[in-house]
Amino acid sequence: MCRSLSGGILILALGLAGGLAGCRTPAVPSNPTPPPPPTPAATSSAASPDNGQDAADLAQRTSRFARSVSPLLDQRNVSVQSTTTAPSMVQWVDPGNHVADVEPPPAPSPVASAAPATRPADQQSAAILAASKSTDSGDPLILPESADHLTPSASQGVAIPTDDYEKKLQQEVRDYPNDLGSQLDYELLRFVRDEPTPDLSAISQLPAEDREILAALLDGLNNFRDNARADSNPMLSTKIQPLLEMADRLRSQAELTIPTIALCTDVHSYGVYTPLDSPRMGAGKENPVVVYCEVGNFTSVRDDQNMWQTRLREELVLYTDTGLAVWPEKSNAEVFVDQSRNRRHDFFVARKIVLPSELTIGRYLLKVTLTDEQSNRVVEATTPVEIVAE
Repeated sequence: MCRSLSGGILILALGLAGGLAGCRTPAVPSNPTPPPPPTPAATSSAASPDNGQDAADLAQRTSRFARSVSPLLDQRNVSVQSTTTAPSMVQWVDPGNHVADVEPPPAPSPVASAAPATRPADQQSAAILAASKSTDSGDPLILPESADHLTPSASQGVAIPTDDYEKKLQQEVRDYPNDLGSQLDYELLRFVRDEPTPDLSAISQLPAEDREILAALLDGLNNFRDNARADSNPMLSTKIQPLLEMADRLRSQAELTIPTIALCTDVHSYGVYTPLDSPRMGAGKENPVVVYCEVGNFTSVRDDQNMWQTRLREELVLYTDTGLAVWPEKSNAEVFVDQSRNRRHDFFVARKIVLPSELTIGRYLLKVTLTDEQSNRVVEATTPVEIVAE
């Protein structure tokens, strides 16, 4: 723009020089417009011997003026280009004209982009969602009126509000109070929301065994989370301790078992014993023997002395191969009570008996019956015994 202005000044000066050569007092129109640049032929034909010298002087002065102005305009052009990166969209209008008469600037040409076009509604929804997630300021969130009519995009999943989901679970708990799965879902939701668990009023209608299982599971999760929150970098033993205690508590709710039964000559500790080479025993004499039983899924509870206590009652009966009880004549139940400062994970019962000499030759079954007095569970196991002649 600046270079065109300097060229226009030069052309104007040459035109004035040509006009003076043709007429000393040219007429000036009401709306002056720059005359077209004179051709060399017209200038030479319009010059006359009388005014030729004056026209030459004026042309020289005009040329010098243009040469002096041109560097200034070039410097201005460089400064303007260095301070602007895009052509200005400002349009200067005549104050006398109405603003509506001004034509809007042409729209920029579309530029290909790798990102897909976003609808205005999606952009507004995203903006409102971003504003609603911001918690840096305490000022209330002000949404536009158009937000009342926003609908989620088809590509976005519609999540179920937590409150509605909680109502759904509460309804399932009321409709099916004995359903352990529904109770578990409801209690886990309360656990995630950091509410007290278990909800005793909600699980009160569950069977006793299911209620204890659910309570043990939730207590273990609460203790595990409390340890994780209290210490960000605990030792491995500290991390898993609540889970191990939960496993022990759940194991005690399982069926009482006797995984191992053996007739031994001596027993030292759990898993350390000397079994008989054969279940055969001599007839006509007393036969001492140690009955070793390992116990699984036993129950241990804390007593008044803060000790873990286990109580098992054992009964032994010897049957013939036809199912007739021959020994003892009356119940010989014995109660085993164990106390430990730490909860036991392995438990065994070793009891020494003496089989009488009156037993006749034949095959027998020794049945062991264990009763967990803490949980009132019963388990039975048998081992063969054979009385032979020596």
